[in-house]
Amino acid sequence: MFGIPRTMEQTVSEPTDEVARAIALLESQHDFPGSFEFRVVIRPAHRSSAVAALLAAAGGSETLIEVSERSSSHGNYLALRIRVHVETPHTVLQVYDVMRQVEGVLTIM
Repeated sequence: MFGIPRTMEQTVSEPTDEVARAIALLESQHDFPGSFEFRVVIRPAHRSSAVAALLAAAGGSETLIEVSERSSSHGNYLALRIRVHVETPHTVLQVYDVMRQVEGVLTIM
């Protein structure tokens, strides 16, 4: 990943160089406010909780633009592309932080 801070507490209370670099990188590659696509690999049984957690972290279900999914060949994994409207790069970092803690989430990009 590109230097996403370990906890949102770091982002809020003590902006580190790592957080500043992550924000600068996000701002250089995306327009804020605007749409942002998260790619999440999960266990299929956790689809609804993963989507709900991502939307909650992004600011609510009204931020949702699109969800697409693809199952692995044996059905053991589910790749989700979730596009949401985000106001700031801090929101993106918050989503990454929250999703790291969601059961069944294997990877988020």
